[in-house]
Amino acid sequence: MITIVNPPNPPNAVSNKDTMGGLGQLYPSGAKHSLPPLDVPYTAAVLRSKGIPVQVIDCLGCDWELSELILCLRDQKSELVAMRTSTPSFDWDMRVAQIIKMALNSKIVVFGPHVTLFPEPVLQQPFVDAIVLGEPELTFLDIAERGGFSGCKGVWYKKEDDDVVVKNEARNPIEDLDQLPFPAWDLMPYHAYDGIELMRNLKPFVTALTSRGCPHGCAYCPYPVVQGRKLRVRSPENVVDELEWLANGLGVKAVLFRDPEFALHRDRVVGICEGILKRGVRLAWRCETRMEDMDEELIALMAKAGCIGINMGVESADEQVLRNVKRKAVPFGQAMKVVKACKKNEIEAFCFFILGLPGETKESALRSIHYALKLNPSFVQFTVASPYPGTELGVWAESKGFIENDSLSAITGYNVAIRNEHMTVDEIRWLQWFVHEALEMRWYKVAKRVLGNVRRAASEIKRWLRFQRARLRGY
Repeated sequence: MITIVNPPNPPNAVSNKDTMGGLGQLYPSGAKHSLPPLDVPYTAAVLRSKGIPVQVIDCLGCDWELSELILCLRDQKSELVAMRTSTPSFDWDMRVAQIIKMALNSKIVVFGPHVTLFPEPVLQQPFVDAIVLGEPELTFLDIAERGGFSGCKGVWYKKEDDDVVVKNEARNPIEDLDQLPFPAWDLMPYHAYDGIELMRNLKPFVTALTSRGCPHGCAYCPYPVVQGRKLRVRSPENVVDELEWLANGLGVKAVLFRDPEFALHRDRVVGICEGILKRGVRLAWRCETRMEDMDEELIALMAKAGCIGINMGVESADEQVLRNVKRKAVPFGQAMKVVKACKKNEIEAFCFFILGLPGETKESALRSIHYALKLNPSFVQFTVASPYPGTELGVWAESKGFIENDSLSAITGYNVAIRNEHMTVDEIRWLQWFVHEALEMRWYKVAKRVLGNVRRAASEIKRWLRFQRARLRGY
């Protein structure tokens, strides 16, 4: 029996391992936004399709603590435990693996993009028997069919008799994604996953992937590092088959597509949307793409096919900052047209920005904040530049001595782990606070809070005055 485990959350945090190209993020304890790593149900589905006994324990969805995981593994008598790890949760995940080893003496195999980037430190852990590098689906199938690690492409392992490390040759990424069975959500607590307001609180909610890889090489982005620069796509027919199965077979109400750039190939998106409409698939869905991929005609078609939201990266309003990270600026007029088209078609536009990129100054950051407020999409998110492993940004920050917090758990997109040439960590933190207040102090947000509780009026006035003083100082 192979047991695939998504470990319990670290103390005082929620671990979403599917974000940032699978390197993951940590959210504060109590966060409801929960995304299971997609490679877990995909791997389980591949094993099951070949008649191999497999179970999945997703502690995120089950809201299990370590003790509950150990009891379940002991009851199942798991011989091989495949543990999914991520960058910010790595230290905690290794402690979990160590306790599993002590309690059950099962074979421990660790996988995930973090392992691929840092194989040596992972395999040095005395309780880890093997690691899987790259995409895990076919590698775990190979392990199961061979009954061991010898000769399995994509596996590094320790020989039992002398602890010598054997490094098998790499496994190539899967080219034909249509060959993969649909993710085995029925083996997971998919009713518990939550996309909260981004998915309009619709449940059951799951994630899906219609492509892997990203041809763009943005310096801050983990996706091309993890999935490669070559775009590998599923056919529109295969994607719609999955959506139809999710809606009619599992009763799923909403899907978040996890593609790095969903609409890179316009014709494929049109094919998916037309397939949804032709078959009458009733599902709400959200995707992520670039603004330059969008136009009013495509947005209208996506809305008819059930799209409720589009996530789009703007990153900065400063052209030089964008050039520094290999991005092109989106002219404000073009961005406004896209946002207006989304609103016209009742699609929520979610725009991403990043504070503290190379070359960023306080003045350029304030221009980005002003850009975001003027654009006024449905949702705005300002994260901070984070040195994700393998990215050019991470290499740049390390070479310049700009990394202020080298703890893996600090690489979340929300903790300020690096400075840049012009701003200190404290200055970037101030910008984080300022943009949060700028977004929250929009008149309709204040009015909603006060009308919801009139007693808050005095505190809201004080908060507004504090923000205005900060705004005057900032500008």
